[in-house]
Amino acid sequence: MNVVGNFFDELMFRIDTGNLAVRSEQLRARLKLFPYIVLGQVCAEPIFVWLMWGSDIHQDLLLWIFCAYLLHLAEFVIWLRYRDRTNSVGECQEWSRRFLWFSLVVGMMWGFGTLFFFPNTLLDQVLLICVMLGLAAGATTMNATHPPAFYAYQLGLMLPLIFRVAVEQDETHTALAAMLFLFMFVMLGAGQFLSRLVMLSLRQRFENQSLAQQLAVLNDGLENKVRERTEQLQHKTEEVSRIRDVTIIAMATMAETRDNETGNHLRRTQTYIRALAIKLRAHPRFCDYLSDDTIESLYKLAPLHDIGKVGIPDYILLKQGKLTPEEYEIMKMHPTLGGDALAAAEASLPAPSRFLHIGREIASGHHEKWDGSGYPKGLQGDDIPISARLMALADVYDALICKRVYKKAFSHQDAVAFIVDGRSKHFDPDVVDAFLSIQDDFKQIAERFAD
Repeated sequence: MNVVGNFFDELMFRIDTGNLAVRSEQLRARLKLFPYIVLGQVCAEPIFVWLMWGSDIHQDLLLWIFCAYLLHLAEFVIWLRYRDRTNSVGECQEWSRRFLWFSLVVGMMWGFGTLFFFPNTLLDQVLLICVMLGLAAGATTMNATHPPAFYAYQLGLMLPLIFRVAVEQDETHTALAAMLFLFMFVMLGAGQFLSRLVMLSLRQRFENQSLAQQLAVLNDGLENKVRERTEQLQHKTEEVSRIRDVTIIAMATMAETRDNETGNHLRRTQTYIRALAIKLRAHPRFCDYLSDDTIESLYKLAPLHDIGKVGIPDYILLKQGKLTPEEYEIMKMHPTLGGDALAAAEASLPAPSRFLHIGREIASGHHEKWDGSGYPKGLQGDDIPISARLMALADVYDALICKRVYKKAFSHQDAVAFIVDGRSKHFDPDVVDAFLSIQDDFKQIAERFAD
């Protein structure tokens, strides 16, 4: 029952909002073929007249072909005028009716032509039958997208022909009629198969398009969720980064409040170290280390260079005069205290932190000297971390130009001369050379963040 129902549904070519997309595509496909269908008829009709010309009814034949051409002209005019109107249910239904009536009239025109102009000789009859079979076969392929038009044309063309052959009532014509009847059913079955194939293909295409649209909607929704989640994570990351930076400044400031230095010392030294790092970024010895992220980390971590001073007793840290040798040895412990504190913080994390590692290098190594005479470990040359070498120069420069209870402030020129004198002894020679090329920047930084 379901197969029969589908057959009649396709035969009736029902059009509604549910199947409008498929039906309109079927009709548009036939509209594209329509001029070729009409052209095939126009070319076949003179052949029919030529075959029938020997029947001595020339006037009727000319009238037949004249009426056929008028019909084709009307078809072409209607096609030319309304061929783009296949968007609504009503427009598609109108075109379905046009195709049905055009096909039925043209098919019957051929069918009744065989009734009135059937030749007398068997050879001419066979030639006529071949022409009609060619028209039927062509209609099978050209009308596959509109079953009603296909069935109307086939039945209108083949049934009169079969009837006319059968009325001769001899064995030859009876056999021909049976063969024509069988051929008609084969063509009807082939047309039904092609029509079904076309419709299933179109349905599958539109289902695929619908699925693609649904997938696109889901992808858009997923992208929006990913974008929102990414923005939330970025916001959280920025918030954590700000909290981290504020914590670093707070810790460094707490250490500085126990000393005779000011908060601007932190601003100056971190700005010095960034200027040095940017200058050295293209240097072959430093280019692999000084990435943008590392330079930013150096800038943020520089204030922690003296964090170890929180472990130095006040009577030593706040002493107005010169420290005794014993007191100086205790003071020299602050790089180790600072490095150990940051190392402990790093060890508490589930994975090593490059950020804290750089901070530990700065805190523990900024008093090391190039020639190995520094403290706390007496590191020499490239054994001293790059971050500590940069911090050493920045810290010494700022200490020189600032006034302390135990010394006067150096001028910029005197501080530069002191650093030049320490080249290859206290400081990495390449770091000193970079400092000399940007010494005016150091001077401006010192003036901008003066105490």
